[in-house]
Amino acid sequence: MGMSKFGPVVVWLACATSAYAEAPLKGKVQDREVWITIGTDALAPVRTALSGQGLRLAAPTFEKGGVAVLRVSESQVEKLSGAMHQGLNRCAGFIAHDSQAEAMAAAEAAHQPQTLGMALAASYTLNNAASVNALLEDIQEINIRNTINSLSTNWTNRYYNVQNGADASTWLKNQWTTLANGRSDIKVEFFTHSWKQSSVIATIQGSTHPNEVVVLGGHLDSINQSNPSTGVAPGADDDASGIASVTEIFRVAVAKGYKPARTVKFMAYAGEEVGLYGSKAIANSFKSAGTNVVGVLQLDMTNYKGSSYDFAMVTDNTNAQLNAFTTSLIGKYQPGLSYTNITCGYGCSDHASWTAAGYPASMPFEATMSTDNKSIHTPNDTLSVTSGNANNSVKFAKLGASFLAELAKGATTGNTPPPVDSGGGGTLPTASYDSTYKAPRCAAAGIGCDSGTLLNGRGTMSPSEANAPNTIAAAACADSSKGTYRTDESNERIRVSTSDGATLAAGKTVTVEATVYAYSTTADKLDLYYSASATSPSWKLIGTYSPSSTGLTTISASYTLPTGGVQVVRARFRYNGSASSCTAGDYIDHDDLVFAVQ
Repeated sequence: MGMSKFGPVVVWLACATSAYAEAPLKGKVQDREVWITIGTDALAPVRTALSGQGLRLAAPTFEKGGVAVLRVSESQVEKLSGAMHQGLNRCAGFIAHDSQAEAMAAAEAAHQPQTLGMALAASYTLNNAASVNALLEDIQEINIRNTINSLSTNWTNRYYNVQNGADASTWLKNQWTTLANGRSDIKVEFFTHSWKQSSVIATIQGSTHPNEVVVLGGHLDSINQSNPSTGVAPGADDDASGIASVTEIFRVAVAKGYKPARTVKFMAYAGEEVGLYGSKAIANSFKSAGTNVVGVLQLDMTNYKGSSYDFAMVTDNTNAQLNAFTTSLIGKYQPGLSYTNITCGYGCSDHASWTAAGYPASMPFEATMSTDNKSIHTPNDTLSVTSGNANNSVKFAKLGASFLAELAKGATTGNTPPPVDSGGGGTLPTASYDSTYKAPRCAAAGIGCDSGTLLNGRGTMSPSEANAPNTIAAAACADSSKGTYRTDESNERIRVSTSDGATLAAGKTVTVEATVYAYSTTADKLDLYYSASATSPSWKLIGTYSPSSTGLTTISASYTLPTGGVQVVRARFRYNGSASSCTAGDYIDHDDLVFAVQ
């Protein structure tokens, strides 16, 4: 775990401290200079710590909102990491940037309120007790202990850019592949990086909501603060314990035949100790792909009980709603245990990467910051610190298992899956983009269909709508690209659901909900159409509706499903004009949703 705090971009600067760099000699080639951002609270103690080594910290060129921008030599970066640990008992605490402009932008953004624009918020409800209890009853301390022991004794240095670190990734991938037991809905793979160690990801495909993703992770690398590349760094607590907890959650999920409604990804991140390298790369790749991550749980250090509290919930760089959900899991499924709230500082673990990418993340920690494990980042971080057992990690594995089953929903063998609320109050499968129909589609008949985030935007208006225009190939209809996103008109989402909660079938009454961004309550109009066939459409007007407010608003209407195996609804949101299934014009957005009907 790297103890620090900051905002949107975290790179390679954590607790990697080599021998202190010498002050530049006259005539010697100077190091490359880099820009960093650092918390202003760290400047004085870091300056003092560096002074003791004959080094001088440059004066900031800019300060705002508790963040300073300054320029340092590349060799001094490692010195800063050691100084943070010496002066503030933190790792990292600063971020390196490729340019002054990038550093300035980071400082400006750091104090802005966080928005979760990428994630479609889920309603964090508890309704899956039978499956949670089935998982909890099979969590075993011996399995967690064995994984910690294997990682901390076979790879006593798992530094991100040495062969041992890479070999540990290979071993873990093989372990998880064995645990997957050949299930066709499970895939275990590397997420490769430009350094030697790979991150490892095990995915269980969601059964009804595959485009909504739940992440549980920890970091695989370890570090010796004094000698990163070759020093002894067993990392039993930091963070073999977190990886062992995640592994046990994965094991018990497979053993109990658990099939989640949402897709679940178990992750072992490379390079956390050098600045959240691996998690940053993964979270940013998910953001670029538009992946809808509804919740992330980070398990970094789980086996040391440093305080009277059983859990310490990190409240900075995390999501308050998801934190409340996580603590509610403690109250319901481990009612005898206690928790307190803490702040861990800038970039202190991989949850910060997900938060920076716009996703909701939580991190329960094993201690308060003043009672944490003092053996981490040294050769003494072994199982002997916890008397050779993994008892403390058991409660974290149980918390992670309850997080898994209550957020990803679905069920273990013999239990009934509960409803899944995708944030709009319904219990609907989420559509995937269909390259044949050229629109979002739910291929199997369910109780409804939800476009999720696939329709966000309009045409090529920046940011552009993915797969625009998202109208069926048999009746393609172009969108206008005029205007500004979230100022002018756009369709954002379409949902179709049965009124009685039964499977979509001919003769059933269904509700269509269209979420739009409205510019005007008088000039804007939504035309809703349906067709019994998505391959040979004959459009029928459901009605024309005015938004009740400007900004994001949802408009709903009902109709009766006709006979037809693959049907489609169309939402046409326009500024002025008249009703039509397809007519060009300024600020018009056409979007379709294709779904199966019994």
